[in-house]
Amino acid sequence: MPVYEYLKTAKSILDKNHNGRFTVPSIHLYPHQWNWDSGFIAIGYSRYDTDRAIQEMVSLFEAQWENGMLPHIVFNPDNLGRYFPEPDFWQTDITPFSNKKHLTSGITQPPVHAYAALKIYENAKDKEKAKQFLRWIYPKLIKLHRYFYLERNPDDNGLIYIRHPWESGMDNSPMWDPVLERIDLSQIKLPPFKRKDNRIIDPEQRPKDEDYQRYIYLVELFKKHRYDERKIFHDCPFIVFDPLFNSVLSVSNEALIKIADIIGEDCRQAEEWYLTTARSMRDILYSKKGKIFYAYDYIEKKQIEVATSAGFMPLFGGVASHSQAVELFEYMDSTSFCKLHEESCLAIPNYDRTREDFSTKNYWRGPVWININWMLYQGLKRYKFKQKAEHLEKTILELPIRFGFYEYFDSVSGAGYGTKDFSWTAALFIDLLYEFAEKEAVRNGMGIYIQSVKNETVLNLDRNRISVYESDEIFREFNYLTDSIIKKYVRNGTVDYKSIKLSPEYKLFQNIAGKLAGFDYPFDRCEEKVSFWINLYNMMVVDFVIKMKLKRSVREVDGFFTKLKYRINGRTFSLKDIESMLTCEDKKEKIVLSLVKGAQSSPPLRYVPPSNIDKTLDKVLKDFINSSEVLILPEKNTVYLSEAFRWYRDIFCEDRNILNFVKIYTVDSRKREFLENRKPKITYIPYDWYLNN
Repeated sequence: MPVYEYLKTAKSILDKNHNGRFTVPSIHLYPHQWNWDSGFIAIGYSRYDTDRAIQEMVSLFEAQWENGMLPHIVFNPDNLGRYFPEPDFWQTDITPFSNKKHLTSGITQPPVHAYAALKIYENAKDKEKAKQFLRWIYPKLIKLHRYFYLERNPDDNGLIYIRHPWESGMDNSPMWDPVLERIDLSQIKLPPFKRKDNRIIDPEQRPKDEDYQRYIYLVELFKKHRYDERKIFHDCPFIVFDPLFNSVLSVSNEALIKIADIIGEDCRQAEEWYLTTARSMRDILYSKKGKIFYAYDYIEKKQIEVATSAGFMPLFGGVASHSQAVELFEYMDSTSFCKLHEESCLAIPNYDRTREDFSTKNYWRGPVWININWMLYQGLKRYKFKQKAEHLEKTILELPIRFGFYEYFDSVSGAGYGTKDFSWTAALFIDLLYEFAEKEAVRNGMGIYIQSVKNETVLNLDRNRISVYESDEIFREFNYLTDSIIKKYVRNGTVDYKSIKLSPEYKLFQNIAGKLAGFDYPFDRCEEKVSFWINLYNMMVVDFVIKMKLKRSVREVDGFFTKLKYRINGRTFSLKDIESMLTCEDKKEKIVLSLVKGAQSSPPLRYVPPSNIDKTLDKVLKDFINSSEVLILPEKNTVYLSEAFRWYRDIFCEDRNILNFVKIYTVDSRKREFLENRKPKITYIPYDWYLNN
């Protein structure tokens, strides 16, 4: 979507937070370098500044410990005194394992770094420079992962434990409550400390003091054991297998395999790590009853049955089996975590919305975080959940544009919380914008047709010229087969053309399509006629894609919509002919915008039954208008609309009618009010002609 004017804003935030060596999460609250923040930040930089992306990672890994651990904070000596806890509290100099040249914390964070390093290479224009960087960082990444599998892998099954909530990246997540509550605050003595975060940010948005007391207790325990992992393991009350941490480790193991291949290294160790961790996650962390991956309390030897967004992260890691992925998606796309197009609901909150202690604004207890949704977006794409992925893509772009580049966002209103000018929000926004730009560049190159066809090419030839069907039988069979094919081979807006081609239903459909040559329209009601022509249009597109052996786009064929035809009752009809005929019907706006052109920008394919046309088209349009094809920005007085609205502008006559139409199907009541009462600027989004497969 054409929101490139905000790219400059996002880049300026990274510039503001860059101190010459690394990028802080935000100059307003976090004055040092954070571990997985820098991984996400490097991904953003990799889109436009390879040198700075590399510098971000080099700066972080220069502080790696002798045992391989990568600290969750690398402190800037010139900026001490503005954060708690800092080096004087961590006292990592007491252990022989720490890096003596850098001031660091004594814990780690989710290891996104191999994944980020691979992205730097993939996005680099200068591949040789990027390859040199991979050669430099590869042994350090191996050292980091080996640390996990040697020091944090108690059962030697590939499940890596965290020993502090801060290591999860989701500090005060409700997942940790049952474990932390075992630390009896009345029985422990803590050194005096003063928080700084809740003086800068509203305390309602931050962890409680009791949480911090338990966090500090754990750090005191680490210092007591001089950061010796084996001693900590036997004494620490917080030993947990976290699904997010292990999913991120898995996707980085996968990246290590690819990096090894690029630079000519042996990848067998990374392959073993990946397979071992993935198998154990599926076997131990997945709950068949809960239909989600839970954290696992190693001390109590049981799952922590608290559902958070971390439980969906195996989609990102490529860990979930197919059946698990389907169940994860069903739970994710429910009222617990925001059903697609649900009113007053934005993206994926980090906690189950139906729980009594859910909060729309408290840190990791309910708000929306961009990095979490970005990882889930990648996971949904990986498992082909197209509609939900596009919804998250739209949200990741929309929230910062509307409310600012904040640390996290209210999961109902969208208001920005935490600190402003947050680096990973800006970096991942940049990443998605560049991804969109790449797709747009390919779209612009799709004007080159690969196949030419005759002025009229009929593709529903009846090989058996003796008709054995009456017209009413043909109509019933056509509807039955159309409904069957769509139900069986279309999922979440994605059409499985390959499976359709091989299916028995498609063979039967081709036979019925041939019989349409003698079909004399036995329609008793107007609804039957409209339903037939809509379904015929959509199935002709499917049939043409298969028969023309299209690989990327319907635009591979010169004349796809005008020259390829079906013979119906002695006449030939192209897709354009059918569309023109449907523009003469009542409710033509609904009808033409619901036609599926076999493209990514098309609405999701649905069977339109004669008995329920209006309800079905309303569902199609609700999906379409609340997808990434329409972006409504009340705060910017701007509406971005699919190019399809421009094609049919003559039907709407004027912009106000278009906006009124969009308003009908817009889920968000605040956006509906905006469309009704304002005169926004309308900008059209280029149509994505990639196949909807």
